Amino acid sequence: MDRRKLLSWFGLGWVVSLLPSSLVGCSDAQSPTASVPATTSPATSPAPTAAASPSVAAAPAGNFKAIGTVAQLDKDGHLLSDKIAVVRDPKDSNKVLAVNAICTHKGCDVKWKSDKKLYVCPCHDAEFAADGAVLEGPAKTPLQRYAAKIDKGQVLVSV
Repeated sequence: MDRRKLLSWFGLGWVVSLLPSSLVGCSDAQSPTASVPATTSPATSPAPTAAASPSVAAAPAGNFKAIGTVAQLDKDGHLLSDKIAVVRDPKDSNKVLAVNAICTHKGCDVKWKSDKKLYVCPCHDAEFAADGAVLEGPAKTPLQRYAAKIDKGQVLVSV
């Protein structure tokens, strides 16, 4: 083997050894600040409550914040305040479901589609159920859930 061929093999080896680190640096992985913990399966998890479900954001019992009125929820079909979205539970219209309205894929604001009873991310068409479960990717992590309730005409969310 002559010197030129040997140097070209070393050059090729050097380029190939840099390829994995270059690909990791260019990947579209989420930043740690945008990650949201996974939740239990919606089929097996109970309705959100402050103490019953580990998928509900941790908050002291009784630390609820008013998001809007029941009248406004019924008029608009959803409430949105401080990136918290609230809709009526499609399975039980006496209950409400609250989720973080930030898509877990790229951080876009999800939109409630009342005709389909689901949230849709306008950036990449990820779909989420009313309780935040992923229905269709590219998102893999569900939306963060919050405990929510109706009290004296107000929709309250534990934050």
